[in-house]
Parts: sequence; structure tokens; C-alpha cells
Amino acid sequence: MSSHVDPGHTVGFALKRLQQALRARMDGALASFGLTAPQYAVLALLAEEPGISNAELARRSFVTAPTMIRIVTALEEAGLITRTDPTTGRAKTTTLTPKGQTHLSAAATHVQHLEDILRTNAGDHAELVLSWLNACAVDLETP
Repeated sequence: MSSHVDPGHTVGFALKRLQQALRARMDGALASFGLTAPQYAVLALLAEEPGISNAELARRSFVTAPTMIRIVTALEEAGLITRTDPTTGRAKTTTLTPKGQTHLSAAATHVQHLEDILRTNAGDHAELVLSWLNACAVDLETP
């Protein structure tokens, strides 16, 4: 076995290249809405599950808790989300504002276009590729 890693024939390198390209295209598409990919992810998650905790937003967005605090603060300052003090407990409740919903809806078409590119390239194997990626993630996340 060679100690030389050929990036052109390594699954990990190919996945990282794809991730980098997707993130660059996504950030480019979202810039006109004043959003980054992680900010879009937060808006999308809040649309699906209003009131989700910052900790859960961070986990599902693949960012650290301190990064999520910065993202949520920026979205709140932009008027895209609102955070209200809890009636019980410590966690604030975070929800989309009407402006946030409008931004999300407009941006979603651009993000869906990128998803369509991925699915088109996978062809008839899109569900198999998705299943494989998820299975690999589960195996690698398990110690």
C-alpha cells in the first residue's frame, strides 16, 4: 500500500471537493438575500420546527454553540427571526418573522436548484447515493 494519497481516487477527497463546491455555490446564490448557508439552514430548520433550541439548531446545522449564537444574533438583527423570553426555563423561543419566511421562500428556489443538480448527477441512483451517504455518516459517527 502506497503512502501517497491520490485525491482523484479517494472517496473522502471527492466528498470534500463536492462539499466545498456546493458550499461556494450555495453562498453565492444566497448572497443576494443577505444570507450564508448556515443562516439559511437555521431559517429552514425554524420553518420546520418553530421554537427549536439553539443547541439543537447548532447540532443540525453542523456548527458549534458559540457559532450558532452569532448566527441567531445576526438573523435577529436582520429582522428575520424573533427571540422571546421563556415563560419557564432558560431557553429563549426562536421563530421566523414574516420577513424571515419571505427570505426563506425566495432563497429556497435557489437552494432547490443546487439540490436538483446533485440529484440529476446521481440519476436513477439518487436514493441509493443518499442512503449510502447517510449510512457512512452513521458508521463514522459511531466510535
